[in-house]
Amino acid sequence: MIKCVIFDMDGVLINTEPVHFRIWEQICAEHGFTLAYDCYKKCIGSTTRYLHDLIQEWYGVSFHDNSQIRTRFVELKEEIFKNEGIPAIEGAANAVRTLCAKGLPLAVASCSDQYYIEYTMKRMQIDQCFRLLFSGERVKHPKPAPDVFLETAKQLQIPPKECLVIEDSRNGSLAAKAAGMTCFGFINPDSGNQDLSAADDVFTSFSELPEMVYHLCHTDKH
Repeated sequence: MIKCVIFDMDGVLINTEPVHFRIWEQICAEHGFTLAYDCYKKCIGSTTRYLHDLIQEWYGVSFHDNSQIRTRFVELKEEIFKNEGIPAIEGAANAVRTLCAKGLPLAVASCSDQYYIEYTMKRMQIDQCFRLLFSGERVKHPKPAPDVFLETAKQLQIPPKECLVIEDSRNGSLAAKAAGMTCFGFINPDSGNQDLSAADDVFTSFSELPEMVYHLCHTDKH
C-alpha cells in the first residue's frame, strides 16, 4: 500500500527542461562551442555534474569545479524567471494541493540544487504541501542511481516499497524502480521523448493523478 508520494520537480512540477537547454546553449556558446541537443538530452532527469561529464566527453571542455559557470547559470535562470515567470506544468500545483488535503505525506526529490527547489516551490505557493524538499546534489550518485529516492524515504521514515514516485524521465523512472518504489511516469513532450517503460503506469495530464494515486493507496496490488 502506498503511503507517500515523491515528486521530481523539473519536467514534472515545472516545465524547465526547455529553459535549461536554452541556458546551457548560451553558456556553451559563450565558451566557443555549440551544445547539441543529443548531448543534453542524455542528462535530462540527472544532475548538473552528469551534464558536465557529458560536455567534457563530447567537447573536451571541463566545466567541473568552475564557480563562474554556476554563477552564470543562476544569473540566466533568474533573468528568464523574472521576465517570463516560472513555467509551471498545467494542473500540477492543484494535484499537489489535492493530495496534500487528503493527508498524504508528500516530498520533492529533484536533481536541482536545494536553493532552487525551495525557491520554486515557494513561488508556486505549494512549499507548505511538502514534508521534505530534497536535492539530489546532496547524495553521491545521481539518477539513474536510486540514492536520492532512498535518502528521501529514509528522512521521511517511510519504507521504499510504500513510496510512489512521479517522474518524467528515463533516468528518474529507472532510479525509482532501483529504489524499490512504485513509479508513475508523466509524459511531458518537452522532456525529450523519454523512455518511461520502467514506470508502473503513465499519465498525460495532472487532472488524472489524484484519482490514480487514490486508487493505488487503497489497493495491495503493489
